[in-house]
Amino acid sequence: MAVNALTKVAAEVSDIPVKEMDGSPMLDENNNPVTATMFSPASKIWQVAHANKRRKTMRKVRENGGKLEAVADDTEDTIEFLCAVTKRFNGLEIPDEPDQVRAIYSNPRLGYIRDQMEDAASNWENFTAASKAISPAMSDNSLG
Repeated sequence: MAVNALTKVAAEVSDIPVKEMDGSPMLDENNNPVTATMFSPASKIWQVAHANKRRKTMRKVRENGGKLEAVADDTEDTIEFLCAVTKRFNGLEIPDEPDQVRAIYSNPRLGYIRDQMEDAASNWENFTAASKAISPAMSDNSLG
């Protein structure tokens, strides 16, 4: 009997664990795992953000005579993409910052978080049915 493909669909949103620089799980003051609630590649939000990033990359290459060096440092574009696909951080904050997601991703000394979340955002494995445990503060129909 064939497998029903609809039983294999990806979650649209998931809480992705954040790791310390050494790869160990980041924990809050109550020993709870720190996570980032992110939209998956299966979501329209992710697809639009990814398409925007690709368009910016292609435009930069075109404007610089086809030189790929023009996009060697795409940190700003990565930050824009991650801000679009990250709903919030859970258990992680920078005090007195109105936009926590942008503040965390934009801080060069927290670049390891940006780098790991960039990898995690495109990894379908993070959005399996087993990983869709969304924190209680997340409503099912709220968008980024």
